[in-house]
Amino acid sequence: MYNHHDPDCPKFSEAKLEEIQEEQFGDLFCNCHRYAEPHVMPNKTAVAWPAGWSAEQAMQWRAAHDLCRPQ
Repeated sequence: MYNHHDPDCPKFSEAKLEEIQEEQFGDLFCNCHRYAEPHVMPNKTAVAWPAGWSAEQAMQWRAAHDLCRPQ
């Protein structure tokens, strides 16, 4: 199962993708993510962020794509 981590990432074996996928509006940040665009998880609210993205960038992306937590 693809868990958004490179196989040589120290977080690869610790990654609990199922928990993140079930968590509403979960965020998966890791510097091994070598893709340019965020990956929305199957639950349609959790997101794996590209390497180097900050929480502020993620919040702005979520707002632009209507994926913010309800107030």
